[in-house]
Amino acid sequence: MAQEVVYGTQDDTHVVMSEKVQSLAGSIYQEFEKMISKYDEEVVKNLMPLVVNVLECLDLSHTENQEHEVEVELLREDNEQLVTQYEREKQLRKSAEQKLLEMEDYIEDEKKDYQSKIESLESIVRMLELKSKNASDHVYRLEEKEQDMKQEYTKLHERYTELIKTHMDNIERTKILMGSGDRMDNPRSMRMPFMSMAHMNRSSGPVSFGFSSLEKSFYTKVY
Repeated sequence: MAQEVVYGTQDDTHVVMSEKVQSLAGSIYQEFEKMISKYDEEVVKNLMPLVVNVLECLDLSHTENQEHEVEVELLREDNEQLVTQYEREKQLRKSAEQKLLEMEDYIEDEKKDYQSKIESLESIVRMLELKSKNASDHVYRLEEKEQDMKQEYTKLHERYTELIKTHMDNIERTKILMGSGDRMDNPRSMRMPFMSMAHMNRSSGPVSFGFSSLEKSFYTKVY
């Protein structure tokens, strides 16, 4: 590495030049020596401070340029890191958006399924309500019919009781009328009341049997 060269201006300020500027200053200094040896020192006396200022500015610019290059390199590394992070965040966001779309589709499908089930249940509820109403109406009609049949049965029972009573009264009157004759003179006539009684008793059978059949038929229909 070349040795550092120190130049000074008229105010005796010393500046350490960079290697690149030192090489350039050495070449200029050699040219100045040639001019001094050929002509005189007065030739470069006024030119020397200007050249030194130019070299100082050049060195300062070179130093700033190096600092800028370092900053640019650091910024380039930062930019590469940011690009890498951006790509990673981009992939993560894309994956999250894809999952979100899948979740939205899943929720939409579940919503449609639940809506279909709700509509089906509502239809079933309406059908059951209609069946319940029809069953209630049917029960009400059966109760009315049962009540009517009970009333009819009560009337028939009262009528049957009245007929039985009338029939028994007729039998009693017949017994009295037939018993008042002369049984001893006419033995045949003594057998007649018993035959008539047996006949009357048998004649009451169909009426009783008919009512019993009616009663059984009534309870079979009701229950």
